[in-house]
Amino acid sequence: MKVLNIGKCIVQMRKKKGITQEQLADYIGVSKASVSKWESGLCYPDILLLPELASYFNISVDELLGYSPQLTKKDIKKIYNKLSHEFTVKSFDEVLDKCGKLIKKYYSCFPFLLSMIQLLLNYSILAKNMAVKKQIFQRCIMLCMRVKEESGSISDIKDANTKEAIAEMALGNSEEVIRLLGGELAPYSGDDVILVNAYRMQGKTDQAKLVNQILLFNNVINTLTLLNNYLSLNMDKPVLFEKIYFQGLQIIDSFKLKDILTNDVFRIHITAAQGYLSEQKKEEAVDALERYVDTACKVQFPLSFKGNEYFNRVAEWFEDNNCIGTNIPVDETTVKKNFVDTAAENPAFASLKGDKRYNLLIEKLKEKLGETDK
Repeated sequence: MKVLNIGKCIVQMRKKKGITQEQLADYIGVSKASVSKWESGLCYPDILLLPELASYFNISVDELLGYSPQLTKKDIKKIYNKLSHEFTVKSFDEVLDKCGKLIKKYYSCFPFLLSMIQLLLNYSILAKNMAVKKQIFQRCIMLCMRVKEESGSISDIKDANTKEAIAEMALGNSEEVIRLLGGELAPYSGDDVILVNAYRMQGKTDQAKLVNQILLFNNVINTLTLLNNYLSLNMDKPVLFEKIYFQGLQIIDSFKLKDILTNDVFRIHITAAQGYLSEQKKEEAVDALERYVDTACKVQFPLSFKGNEYFNRVAEWFEDNNCIGTNIPVDETTVKKNFVDTAAENPAFASLKGDKRYNLLIEKLKEKLGETDK
């Protein structure tokens, strides 16, 4: 990460030019003592002298200041992970204020803004009240709008639009979500297959395989997400509900998705359990929760995004194309708590509190994730 380093820059450029402090002072029209103080970091040159100094050394004012509004992917990952940890061990307001200062400092670094939007969306659950949550979501929306208006990157703009829709949904603005996402679906264009075949035509077989695998992974995960939503929409149709859940289980098993940390691998079992309880099918509900607990208990810590034997290059692609990297965007403590609370504190499962099998599953989950009562 770069900060103001004007003193070091003046020293380096003066020595490169082969002049003394006195010669530089004479040229600029200040005392030798002033130049000495600049170089030692005791004070900065007057702002009106910056263009003259930069011109003398044949560099830009930004280069003279030693400051850049841009951050590398490595910088962004480091900041994200540090703030993610601080949200769990420090005051929420303190870390939120720190996020605000960093956002202001790197307001022109759009990948950084997108990572901060993701961070704020993830940790909004820790806000002390709904009013603070709303402020966070509104701030995210404003940042998304900035990225969409100012960034020249199509991928940044798409990402910002999606995150804006998530924030609007959290605020209950469904009409705005529909507007942002277009409201209507275009027929499948086959762009992904065309891209794969283009690489194949160039003889870049390895690249064709990589692109094909990534596209297949994205489509599989999207299909599972849609199945999960479809499952929740059809709780009033028992036969179709059962069929949809079975299809979801088949996808998870066929592509070995238990090895990959993705929300819907866990969430589809919770949705199924809720649906079964609405039909008064307690045993089937506990069966679904057992699948959830078994999957959660297999999660390896420390958390990171990993592929599997089927999708063996997805993590590599994620690392290259995601500023947050392959680390999970929420800290380990919060993830463990969410795993437990989803099954143990869900109001939908209140009727299972007296069920021995359900209670044993909750005990197993808490023990595995270190969430047992002290």
